Amino acid sequence: MSGASELDLRGFLEQVRKARPSDVADVAAEVDPNHQTAAILTKLEAKQRSPILVFHHVKGCAWPLVTNVCGSMGRLALALGCGMKEVTARYAAAATSPIAPVLVDDAPVQQVVMRGAEVDLHRFPALRYHADDAPQPYLTAAIVVARDPDDGVTNLSYHRLMIASANTTGIFIEPGRHLDGIFQKHRARGTDVPVAVFLGAHPAWSLGALYAGRADVDEYDVIGGLLGAPLAVTRCLLDPALRVPALAEFVLEGSISVSERMVEGPFGEFTGYGTGATESPVLRIEAMTHRAAPIVQDIVSGHLEHLMLSMPALEHRSLRDARAAVPGVTRVALVAPLTAVVAVRKTDDDEPRRIIEAMLADVYAKQVIVVDDDVDPNDLPRVLSAMALQCQPADAVRIFHDMRGTPLDPSCTDPRGRSSKLGIDATRPLRPDREITRNRIPQDVLDGVDLAALLAKP
Repeated sequence: MSGASELDLRGFLEQVRKARPSDVADVAAEVDPNHQTAAILTKLEAKQRSPILVFHHVKGCAWPLVTNVCGSMGRLALALGCGMKEVTARYAAAATSPIAPVLVDDAPVQQVVMRGAEVDLHRFPALRYHADDAPQPYLTAAIVVARDPDDGVTNLSYHRLMIASANTTGIFIEPGRHLDGIFQKHRARGTDVPVAVFLGAHPAWSLGALYAGRADVDEYDVIGGLLGAPLAVTRCLLDPALRVPALAEFVLEGSISVSERMVEGPFGEFTGYGTGATESPVLRIEAMTHRAAPIVQDIVSGHLEHLMLSMPALEHRSLRDARAAVPGVTRVALVAPLTAVVAVRKTDDDEPRRIIEAMLADVYAKQVIVVDDDVDPNDLPRVLSAMALQCQPADAVRIFHDMRGTPLDPSCTDPRGRSSKLGIDATRPLRPDREITRNRIPQDVLDGVDLAALLAKP
């Protein structure tokens, strides 16, 4: 494994320390995982700061804790070797040029092995984030590895894990997503779902795990595309068909019960709201491995890292879906939870409708606003102006009923996540009923204004 260490969490932390030293904040004093670590990050964000936080001493835990690793677009760009404005394009390039992983036997993540009664999830810091969260601690930076029982394709996905006992967690699985599909196939067979969970990841691993495309795409291949090199993976101890990154910090091996459930939550999610307790499947851990002197990785829910980390994958998927409906789509911006603004150079006044219908099929799209190409989707005042001045609501606003949404939406009352959705066509008609001109000053007059001369003091 020599020469590959820069492609793991530890290597990335050292890379940030050298390239962006102000992006790392070391906390030497002992901190309480019960709200205090989240409070420290909250106060930093209030001061417009979002560094990686390294907590060297966490109450009740022998291991150091790192959080907010992916909490800035600058750090994501550094991890991918590109500029900040190129991150989404770099993601799209990796998705279309995947690189398969390479299997290795020398795996640092298996340096320490615990099985059966040796497994104790309470060794992790007892992290709680929000005042109204469940009293049980959570693992939030957990990437779950599962295989489709039909075609054997590996799926990676983030899931919150509520630690319920020394060897059990409740796992929240979003209805309609890939792991839910694998879970449903196993339930139809009457078999539990073999899984592995890894913690401690290079940002490229995290971004790849968030890929949202066809279910037959292996996210390890996308990670290879993001790294520009094959990811080193190793066989799991309990189910050798499952592979995990050889340079992860921790791996938990076990199975998700298709018959046993537990009360899980409440938990404050990316929307900034908790949506109460839910009945979630039970994940039972039968083996735990980790590196020597491991680092626990954490994501503080609802903060910049939680939102930033998913942005490249979601924007790539949204742009792909919108362009599949209308090739003239130029940009997509996810400006708020469940809300997308799409810019289009349209050739047909029906194109915004097709864009809206295509994008609202996604569970994480609830509001879609379509604007003309001369409007920056990230410029909310311009977007709101287009909504006010370019359309009549009676003609341009459409409400869709009983669509698949997410139960993480605090306004959604259906336990399955069924929701109403909104689409707004804020584009100018190609053939307006009356002449419309934009206010402008002649360019030669603007060019002739010398502010320095005109405003100089006598």
